Amino acid sequence: MLEVCIFSLEDAFTAAHAGAQRLEICSNVSAGGLTPPTEWVFVLKQTLTIPLVAMARHRGGSFVYTDEDWVLTTKNAENLRMHGADAIVFGGLKADGTLNFDQCKKLNDNLGIPTVLHRAFDATPSPKDALEAAIEAGFSRILTGIGSHSMDQLQALQKQADGRIQLIPAGGIRQGNAQRYLSIGLEQLHSSAITQKGHGVNAKEVHALIACMANNQHLQLSK
Repeated sequence: MLEVCIFSLEDAFTAAHAGAQRLEICSNVSAGGLTPPTEWVFVLKQTLTIPLVAMARHRGGSFVYTDEDWVLTTKNAENLRMHGADAIVFGGLKADGTLNFDQCKKLNDNLGIPTVLHRAFDATPSPKDALEAAIEAGFSRILTGIGSHSMDQLQALQKQADGRIQLIPAGGIRQGNAQRYLSIGLEQLHSSAITQKGHGVNAKEVHALIACMANNQHLQLSK
């Protein structure tokens, strides 16, 4: 499964037509992805058949959220769901850096659709503990860039997850390093497929990533 992160409707259609199997819809690439306009989700839901995941993150910077931040996160998440998002990406931390379990579980329980813990996960003091908390809070997947600096740690987390939650590696994944992630048993990749700063999704990069995944699957079946 190749998930492509998009920051415009043009990117979305480029990625989908190039073969992306799921889209993460965001705005503001410079902030690392914020809540997109609900109109984008609505339009894409009407025109594409692949799953749409939408980011509920109203500001950049610290993942430590106030009560007001959580009100906005909840409102954004519910609006995105109502406009057609198949899953919501969100997360938030307490002042000590641990996952804000109560707020995350409350939102998960109320949304009623799959949810993804975004890279607030990477900012926690103990990813091992955060993984267990994410499972208990009701997340379906975790988006993490830990593999970009420690593949061993990512592999350990994958083993710890043991099928209870899906780990989706992110953080600069391109055709040149995709096989590193696939070789440790990960079956999903997340990439913006941007190969030149200031430009959008590169269709050739999407094709190349899909080819990497197909080749890896062929190698696994031939063993």
